[in-house]
Amino acid sequence: MAYNENELRASLISTVPVILDRHYRSITGRSSDFAMFIAAHKEILDSSFKEILLHMIGALFMNPGDYNQYLEVQQREGAQQGVFMADIFGKHFDLMLEMSKDLNLTAQNVMFRVIEDGVADSAERLLFNGRLMECNWVRFTGFAQGYLSNKNQEIDSLHEQKIAVMGQMAAGMAHEIRNPLASIKGFAQLVNNRLKEPVIKAAELRTYMDITIKEIDNLNKLVTDFLVLSRKGDIVKSDGEIFNVIEVVHRVINIVNQLILSDNIVLNVDYSAEQVLTLGSASQLEQVFLNILKNSIDSFTACSGRIDVTITAQAEPNLIVLIFADNGAGIPRDKLDRIFDPFFTTKQKGTGIGLSICKQLIETYGGQIRVDSEIKVGTTVKVSLPLVHDPAYIKEAVL
Repeated sequence: MAYNENELRASLISTVPVILDRHYRSITGRSSDFAMFIAAHKEILDSSFKEILLHMIGALFMNPGDYNQYLEVQQREGAQQGVFMADIFGKHFDLMLEMSKDLNLTAQNVMFRVIEDGVADSAERLLFNGRLMECNWVRFTGFAQGYLSNKNQEIDSLHEQKIAVMGQMAAGMAHEIRNPLASIKGFAQLVNNRLKEPVIKAAELRTYMDITIKEIDNLNKLVTDFLVLSRKGDIVKSDGEIFNVIEVVHRVINIVNQLILSDNIVLNVDYSAEQVLTLGSASQLEQVFLNILKNSIDSFTACSGRIDVTITAQAEPNLIVLIFADNGAGIPRDKLDRIFDPFFTTKQKGTGIGLSICKQLIETYGGQIRVDSEIKVGTTVKVSLPLVHDPAYIKEAVL
């Protein structure tokens, strides 16, 4: 034997920290995304990469039978690791594949030099170098296959979920359209029958037509709302305006006060500043707040309850926070996760579109909405909107 196996093995093992250090420096220098990813996950990456490199070094010295078996195991383990990594780092698909490729190349370059210095016989060097490249390739291809198979399963799952949501939306849309259509058809038939009578009663026909027009308006509103859901992103920020959220809340409160038929419903508003500005659509935000408050009123049993609206401005991180809290019936936990799904509703006469549109309108302008609820305790809706400090600057930026 033209080389000392123990010395060569020890020399190769000593390169593992060098390989990892060069690999991390190479990756972090490419972009801030790579740098942040390494910083956040270095511990788990270290453990995984060290194990791969040490096993690969051991394979260089195996007999042919054990080596072939090792390659089969590497293929399977590489695929399993790919699935595992996809579960943890699924959204970093490009980063993980690029890191795996870079690690292989770095390991080969460093180990090739050690083999060159430690093995004098050219045939033996060729054997080691060939095994090194083969081990790298088998592990990398196994990893890539496992990683991609996991992503394909996720894509299939997402596709199935989308199909299910589309089916739910289609069923909900059909149900909501069918009722107005039945009314329109029924009153059209009544009008047709009355027109055949000897004496035409204009007042009665006018009543039928008024109801028909109202049902058509309801259908039009339903279709409009549905289009808002399907056109995410159509509302462009440049169409927004700077407005005072407090004024919008006051307008909504005035409307809601007219809806409260019982003196047992208390509506309280609390805010620390007369003016908190945001960028968006005041009329759309008005509809959002109105929808939230109507839901609170509908949640009260025996027409009694309390709604507290709190508005605060947070300089850090530049947010306006509105909290709508009621002590109504509450939403069951198993239904809470679905309240923003189109056509899902807990009301007997609800369409299930309102909250879906509220969520989309708020997110269009960089806001968020969250709902917490407990049965027999009540529901809290938290709306966060971007806080505008300098309206003049914002207007120039928008224009």
